[in-house]
Amino acid sequence: MEKDAFELAKEHFYRYAEPLQLPRRYPKCDILERLTTPDCSIQNRLTFQRDDGSLQVCQAYRVQFNDDRGPYKGGIRFHPAVGQAETKALAFWMYLKTAVVNIPFGGAKGGVSVDYPSLSLQEKERLTKRYAMVMLDVIGPEKDIPAPDVNTGEREMGWILDEWRMIHGKYQRGVVTGKPMSMGGSQGRREATGRGVVYTITEAAKDAKLKLSGASAAVQGFGNVGATAARLLHELGVRVTAVSDVTGAIRQPKGLNIPEVLAHVQAGHALAEYPEAEAFERDELIVEPVDVLVLAALENAVTVENAPHIKARLIAEGANGPVHPAAVDILNLREALVIPDILCNAGGATVSYFEWVQNRQEFYWTLERVNEELRRVMLDAYRQVADLAAAHDVTLRDAAYRIAIERVAEAAVRRGVQ
Repeated sequence: MEKDAFELAKEHFYRYAEPLQLPRRYPKCDILERLTTPDCSIQNRLTFQRDDGSLQVCQAYRVQFNDDRGPYKGGIRFHPAVGQAETKALAFWMYLKTAVVNIPFGGAKGGVSVDYPSLSLQEKERLTKRYAMVMLDVIGPEKDIPAPDVNTGEREMGWILDEWRMIHGKYQRGVVTGKPMSMGGSQGRREATGRGVVYTITEAAKDAKLKLSGASAAVQGFGNVGATAARLLHELGVRVTAVSDVTGAIRQPKGLNIPEVLAHVQAGHALAEYPEAEAFERDELIVEPVDVLVLAALENAVTVENAPHIKARLIAEGANGPVHPAAVDILNLREALVIPDILCNAGGATVSYFEWVQNRQEFYWTLERVNEELRRVMLDAYRQVADLAAAHDVTLRDAAYRIAIERVAEAAVRRGVQ
């Protein structure tokens, strides 16, 4: 029987925690169980009104996994596949992600199981504000700070902030991050995850002795993260030869004109209809003959079936959990340099932290400062991970998990064992 997302996430954890010998170092603390058990796992019925007056019932989730290093932090996704196991896994990865880049947050995740794109604008607002109401006692600027995720963005965060204000009668801008600029959002937040992906790619390319100018790349996923990464790689002189989204994939061996592709998609056209490239099956993008592969779609895109056929020298995990645990060793045997998700896509969480800091101070940074601080955090984190990997002759994934687990375990024990 196929293991669920949370069981797979725990397998990852135990594998990478084993060399740290936490039970021996922290005896009688049951430390492994503590770090793999969510603090709070919530499932609520959510009912909202459709435009025709009918009611629709959905399941709403919020998992607060660990707050040993700071308030819970994590996105909200509206997608039919949202469920308890997936939400636990994403919250689990989130607390490790904030730890590996050393920002003072824990990990959480939330969502609603719903076909969100099919709803009208008014229905989307009612659903989102209903979610905020359902989670009224769960979220808060000192407790649990949501952010955008799949099918949510600035608009939804603005709606949640408005609902919070209407209930409490005062502004608390830090209740969510990823808000519109006009409501206290941060410069650079929208592009932060994709920008962080590219910052780590530039550093990893140096370690792999790969000259990015003129190198080739394929980007799986052309949403916010993938499109930003593709554009920034294009600006660095990388030939982005293939991109894909839910509608299909396109390739151009000479290199796609990414600004034109972006304009094509933003005009409402399907990616596969872009006229200056060849359309092909999106599942084939992963095995394109490129130097750099950016995985910016959903979980488990790389499997035991397609992993042996991946040709990229450098793989950047822009999505959460894009490599199935069973495929990790296959990539390791190929000696592909893989930048793991808990490091690679931490840019969004990092700039969310910057936004939260700005909201607390009510003093706002320039775009240049945001990007420079993001660059500093991402490069510092990458270098710590790469140095540990080199010192112990392990992969970047091993090293990233060891650093994250070590930081959270120490905080947990120093807080006390209750």
